[in-house]
Amino acid sequence: MSESQADPGTWPGDRFEIDAVAIRDLSRAAAFEQLRAAMNQGQQVALGFCNANMLLKALCSASYASTLKNLVLLSDGIGLDLCSLLFRGRFFRENLNGTDFVPALLGGDARGRTLFLLGAKPGIAEAAARKLALLYPQHRVVGTRHGYFAPAETDAVIAEINAAAPDILLVALGNPDQETFIAEHAHRIDARLLMGVGALIDYTAGAAVRAPAPVRFLRLEWLYRLLREPRRLGRRYTIEAALFLSLIVRLRLATLLRARRAAALSTS
Repeated sequence: MSESQADPGTWPGDRFEIDAVAIRDLSRAAAFEQLRAAMNQGQQVALGFCNANMLLKALCSASYASTLKNLVLLSDGIGLDLCSLLFRGRFFRENLNGTDFVPALLGGDARGRTLFLLGAKPGIAEAAARKLALLYPQHRVVGTRHGYFAPAETDAVIAEINAAAPDILLVALGNPDQETFIAEHAHRIDARLLMGVGALIDYTAGAAVRAPAPVRFLRLEWLYRLLREPRRLGRRYTIEAALFLSLIVRLRLATLLRARRAAALSTS
């Protein structure tokens, strides 16, 4: 591909690092400005929205943590805020979940962009494309592809994306699959901005229902999703959430213990 790839390690702005994972601490406006500037300059950016479940996977898997080093990560959800509070004494500047971030990015961009939607069940991406055409007429969806493809079909999927040559590729394969797909194949994909967007295509198509605005304002969207889909999300929002909290507390205590030992050695 012709675009140069942005190095996540040199992405400007404050960042929060935990173990081998680095999450950018940006306002939405600052993130928009940087992404649009990169696209306008023909620079490719691989973007991920890091929530508690994603961070837990990375903290438990060195290979997944290594994968995430290839992406610019933004903070998504109350779990990341709690983690930041524990380590830094403050929340992230803003909650930049992809379901709100991407529509705001598209809606606020007067320059027409082309998009390719990859993911969800057959027919859903097409329905989402029709909705996006109504919501953001300045942009154009140039291709769609459902997310149910075998590894052997990956080359054909990439060829389909490249034939459309979109400015923006939205990848909705769920984590860790979407981040792995982006990290492994970004250098082969002719798109300027690649984003792992989770359930965004389902929400846009109307195949899934978001929590009401007051519930989202109270940071309880996770509870709404759990109540709607207890069998699918029960483990994620109970057992795995508890594991996440336990793990970050242990990491924080280990950090404090190392600092105390270092201070003791320096004064001895």
